[in-house]
Amino acid sequence: MNAEIQRPQWEIDRILESLLGQNIRVAAESFSPARWEGAPPGHFITPREFVLPDNTNAGGLPFYVEGRLRQFNRQIGVVFVDLEMPTLAVDSSEGMVSFRGNISVILRGPAVVKLAFPFHVEQLPADDPNYWRDMRLPLVQFELPL
Repeated sequence: MNAEIQRPQWEIDRILESLLGQNIRVAAESFSPARWEGAPPGHFITPREFVLPDNTNAGGLPFYVEGRLRQFNRQIGVVFVDLEMPTLAVDSSEGMVSFRGNISVILRGPAVVKLAFPFHVEQLPADDPNYWRDMRLPLVQFELPL
């Protein structure tokens, strides 16, 4: 009997499956810059190790990565996402920014990201005004015109 063993699907699996190919923002525990196609990720960098272009350290700031979700892999409670460069019509923010009232670090893919727990995954607004409104206002994802 060769029955394929299926592991139970978690809520994070369903969320990520629904977002494949979409531009997303994830909270990162650590990340590895993308390498050439098919190569395993290199050394994972934590926010405490990350140095911004102006030579400041990301320290313990909230750390997010934006990109187009290519694939994901969950191993028990650890989730990795493979993000490509985001395909946004807007110039997204990058570096140390004010994100929903808190100073945070946001990077753009490509990268392989180990998600921080509790998992934070959200689809990015596609248009310019909603993207920047989403950055400023607390807990606002999309604003729909009436």
